[in-house]
Amino acid sequence: MKKTAKLFFFILTFLFVATAWDEARATPLLAMQSVERCDTCHEEPDRSDPKWVEENYKLSERKCRVSCSVCHVNPSGGMQRNGTGYYYGTKSLSLTTDIPDDVERYIEAIREHGFLTIGGDFRFMAIRGDSTDVDPLYFPMQADLYLNARVHKHVALFTQFGLERAGNSTVREVFGLVDNFPYNSYVKFGRFIPPYGLRLDDHTAFIRTKLELSQAQSDAYFSGVEAGAEPTLFFARAAHFNSDTTPAGSTGLTPTGYSTTAGWAGRWLHLSLSYLGINDLDASSTGSTERSAYGVSGALRYKTLTYLFEFDRKSDDVTSGSVSTEDADITFNELNWRAAQGVNLKARYETYSPDASTGEAELKRYAAGVDFYPFPFTEINAQYRTTDSEPGETANDFFVIGHIWF
Repeated sequence: MKKTAKLFFFILTFLFVATAWDEARATPLLAMQSVERCDTCHEEPDRSDPKWVEENYKLSERKCRVSCSVCHVNPSGGMQRNGTGYYYGTKSLSLTTDIPDDVERYIEAIREHGFLTIGGDFRFMAIRGDSTDVDPLYFPMQADLYLNARVHKHVALFTQFGLERAGNSTVREVFGLVDNFPYNSYVKFGRFIPPYGLRLDDHTAFIRTKLELSQAQSDAYFSGVEAGAEPTLFFARAAHFNSDTTPAGSTGLTPTGYSTTAGWAGRWLHLSLSYLGINDLDASSTGSTERSAYGVSGALRYKTLTYLFEFDRKSDDVTSGSVSTEDADITFNELNWRAAQGVNLKARYETYSPDASTGEAELKRYAAGVDFYPFPFTEINAQYRTTDSEPGETANDFFVIGHIWF
């Protein structure tokens, strides 16, 4: 491993200890936009009332923060929503906010920490363009059910069950969670995607696929332990993990790795540093790969504008008779404008720039689209995307995704 990578990991580990740990991962778009709707959870504060004076709250007990974990059962963000997530998703996110009384009661049960809660995400895509051999192409992108059992104030069990692209059933993330401690600290153990960078719902983004951390990739899931905490603005977390499957044709060596991330999650700025290291990746009789990656990611918010960004440097040391290093730079930029309640316009620019020695093509992707939330529990995403591949190949696609969640 390179000295710079070791130094990077040491710095992040130091931040992890210094800030008492964390968690705050997924895309911070909705987390940052939620700042405009604090009334989702709070009454209008009366500063003359002592209970609203910030000094009267213990920092170690504060739950109010700008983090994806505020709305999701998974402390790393994503998947099943908790009570706060249901309220924000139905009362603040969608264009219309009327929901049936029985659903209101279900949401209230979740908010009151009911023993057993369920959830789900279902996405169906229609796409036409150069990247498919069928025009248009229809297929289910996601069909996941979530089950969460809160067996104790400090103990929960979570399972994500869904479909792979070919329609085969699979259990993706499944873990036990020990949480609700001071500074929002937790320990998670089970099967999960290692914490790194922005956890986007778009599984095709280069910052996910090129690091093999996309939720659509079966080898993105590892078994291990993750620990973190989030004392209001600062956050840090770390994980140690190994693969729980042995790929066909491998030597039997089990890929093992670790990752860590730390940073700041404020009202107008999110900024984090991440590191990922995996040994014996793709191990076979002809060699193996040692992967390291480090990057910076975050978001900036100004009123109704939110800018997401990430830059990663990936280095694969490939052993195949001799050792060769295959490096690549990966970038992600996305500007979002919340034009109205329930309407978000976006423009995105991504790049994947491998060193010439890898033999891979350089990729650039441009996209523009809209996220529309017409009713509670629904989303429609329409996007036009152009991908340039060196030398001179271009693919244009237009797709619409229907998303229903509960």
